[in-house]
Amino acid sequence: MVTDIPTKIEKSKKTQPGSFYKGGKMSTIYFSRDCNRKEFTAKIMEIFSEHFKKAEKFFLKPNIVSYEPHPTTTHPEILDSILSQLSNREVTVGDAPAIDAGRSNKIIAKSPLKQVCDSHGVKLVNLYSEKMQKVKSPRGYKLTISTLPLTSDFTISLPVLKTHFTVGLSGALKNQFGYLSKKDRLLMHTKIKNINKGIAEVNAAAPPNLFIIDAVETMVKAQECRHGGCPTKLGYILAGTDPVALDHFGLQLLQEQEPRFKENNQKALKYIEYAENIGLGSKNHTTKEI
Repeated sequence: MVTDIPTKIEKSKKTQPGSFYKGGKMSTIYFSRDCNRKEFTAKIMEIFSEHFKKAEKFFLKPNIVSYEPHPTTTHPEILDSILSQLSNREVTVGDAPAIDAGRSNKIIAKSPLKQVCDSHGVKLVNLYSEKMQKVKSPRGYKLTISTLPLTSDFTISLPVLKTHFTVGLSGALKNQFGYLSKKDRLLMHTKIKNINKGIAEVNAAAPPNLFIIDAVETMVKAQECRHGGCPTKLGYILAGTDPVALDHFGLQLLQEQEPRFKENNQKALKYIEYAENIGLGSKNHTTKEI
C-alpha cells in the first residue's frame, strides 16, 4: 500500500515544522563561533522550548554513516546535551548507515552515540530494522521510508555539515536520506531514481521540526575518510527550522575550505533549489549569533 504524502497544510496533528509554513515568514539561522557544542545546543533547546512543550514523542536523527567517528558522524556532545534537556520525555534516536559501510547493526552497536543513548536510558535504533512505509508525493515521487519520524510529535535532525562527493553537500536536507530503505538508496545512488528529487521528497514526507548542525569540524573532498575525505576545522554550529536556508548558508561557509567548491556547489544547488520549489523552505533568511 502506498500512502500519499500529505501537503504541509494537512500536517495538523504533528508539531508544525519550520517558520516557512507560517505565511512565508523569513526564517532565522542561529549560529555560534565559540565551538561549545553543549552550551549552544542547550540554548537552542531553550529558544525552541515553546515549540515542543506539548510534544510527547520525540525522534532524534543523528548522522551515523559508518564506523568513522566525528566529523563523519554526529558529535556525541550534541546528542548528550539534547537528551539531557529531554530527560523526562519519550525519546527515540535512530539512523541507518550507508549501504556500503558494512553490517548496519554492528555499526550502530559500536557507535559512540550508542554509549550516550545508553547513559540516558534511550534506545538507539537501526532504521533498516524498523517498520517502513511506502509514500507518494503530490508530484508522483514514490519512496519507502521509516515510520519513526512519521509517528513522532517532534523531530530534531542532527547533521554534520560536510562535502559530499555525489551530491555536493551533506547538511540539513541530506541528513533525512537515512530514513530511506536500502532499495531506494541503492536506486538513487545508481541513478535509476533521481537522487536530488529523493533528498527533497524525503524531507517533504517527514519534515524535521528543528535542525542543529555541527560545523565545528567538517569534511572536505568527500563525506568520509574512506572515500578520500579530509577533516578540517570550520568553527561554526548552526540551528534553525528551514533546511533550505541552512544548507544555502552552509555552502557559503564551505566556500573557502572545499577545493572543489564550484563543482560541489552546483551539485548541491540541484536538490536545494528543488526543495525550495516544492515549498520546503527559502534561501532567504536572517542570522543571529548566540
